[in-house]
Amino acid sequence: MTNLETLKRPDLPTVKIEFTQANSLKLSGTITSKEPDKSLGAFFRTVHDAAVSSHLQEVRIDLRGLTFVNSSAIRMFIDWAMWLSNEQGHRYRLRVVTSPQVTWQRVSFSTLAHLAGEHLVIERTP
Repeated sequence: MTNLETLKRPDLPTVKIEFTQANSLKLSGTITSKEPDKSLGAFFRTVHDAAVSSHLQEVRIDLRGLTFVNSSAIRMFIDWAMWLSNEQGHRYRLRVVTSPQVTWQRVSFSTLAHLAGEHLVIERTP
């Protein structure tokens, strides 16, 4: 069984990634790089694979402190929803904590929730 806290986090200059509790991530800062999928996207895939192989019930990702992302970064969250939606093995629930005050989160995640169905839960908190 994999503990997500043991996974190697990418070292990014504008994004802080913390493990806040078991199976919970917190991201803060901004994502503006042209190819965030090469580091952060690869990390998200590692988290997804670990959650599937460990039969986790839920992975929580708190994005309230992530104040700006470019379109390439939004694509990473779409990819994660699609991995979950297309998963043939164990499926876990991805709980994404967003802030209604952060425009990119409010706009992007209301659409994204439809891609992964019941396996993606959007939690909006201030």
